[in-house]
Amino acid sequence: MTSSTLPPQGARRALIVGSGISGLAAALSLHRAGWQPLIIERAPERRTGGYFVRFNGPGYTAAERLGILDSLPDRRDPQGRMFEVDSRGRLTPGLTFPEQVNGTPLRMLLRSDLERVLYEAVQDLVEIRYGTGPAAIAQDRDRVTVTLTDGSVESADLLIGADGIHSTVRSLAFGPEDLYRKDFDHVVAACVMDGSLPGLRDGDGVVATAPGRSAWINSYRDHLPVAFLLYRTDWPAAEIRKKPSVALRQAFAGFGGDVVPAMLEAMDRSESVLFDQVSQIHLSRWSQGRVVLLGDSAWCMTLHSGQGSGMGIAGAELLARLLTEHGDLPTALGCWEQQLRPFVARYQKEALRMRHFFMPANRFGRVARSTLIRAVSTPVGARLGKALMG
Repeated sequence: MTSSTLPPQGARRALIVGSGISGLAAALSLHRAGWQPLIIERAPERRTGGYFVRFNGPGYTAAERLGILDSLPDRRDPQGRMFEVDSRGRLTPGLTFPEQVNGTPLRMLLRSDLERVLYEAVQDLVEIRYGTGPAAIAQDRDRVTVTLTDGSVESADLLIGADGIHSTVRSLAFGPEDLYRKDFDHVVAACVMDGSLPGLRDGDGVVATAPGRSAWINSYRDHLPVAFLLYRTDWPAAEIRKKPSVALRQAFAGFGGDVVPAMLEAMDRSESVLFDQVSQIHLSRWSQGRVVLLGDSAWCMTLHSGQGSGMGIAGAELLARLLTEHGDLPTALGCWEQQLRPFVARYQKEALRMRHFFMPANRFGRVARSTLIRAVSTPVGARLGKALMG
């Protein structure tokens, strides 16, 4: 066997670093393709949290192929309403999502929904080893060998780095994160709220925007609302070193009527708050020999794209199919990247456009956004809104 070939079906072994959406989808796809996956996760236990996911497009189609689509809920409340908070703190009708986006039906769900369905699909099929991660990676003609932080050593035919935007696999095999990370000039905060906002019924959502700031509350069936805040800063890396409650109160002082103060109070009470800068990952290649990156490790598109989880599933399912079709690893990985990269490039570009919808950059952007939202109440505007969402 040379470095360009894979062992027979049933003897192929994959080491997957990361038990998030991409890693679980890779394990499920490869197991069904006859591989023997092992998942390595540095966290001490399952990560079941997370926030909203707009599920459509390639990820939706891949979920159908994997047979998990029917298990994924659509958490939109048919009676729910979306409101915008105007400059005087008044609620006005807001934008709603179309039923179809990117050629498939649209489902609104939570990351935890995807994690649960994928975990349940693999839990009895694939070993998941928690509390350890890669410390060193070495390759030769036939294998990739990973030394783990617990001192153990694992060898495989393929190493998949599905360990997120701050990927250790990427740092070890491709170089420091700073070489590939492109930062947006803003920070995101999110948490699950402990109840509905006063004056709103269950299922209602609220958006408040201003130049450089935005606040969203998304509501779901059978789940507590999720609070989501964005703000612009010249120094996002320094900003996220602050205590979230301090940074957010400085950024959102006097903003959003009664809505934002209630969101900040809910974040103070929450045991888990996401607080991070917003960045994309750009690499010229997603594989090096027997090491391949998947999901946010390879192409983090940011939350603005609405495609992060979906493309993680799509990339995993396509990778397994092409590894089955091709007997040599370089050909399989080359075809995989050739087919997948146009979608990733498109969604990364869409994220750059959509960031102005999520958070206007200036007064003109806020006026343009408000005009669009008013327009979607007309038939022509509805088609424009559909085009905007993909």
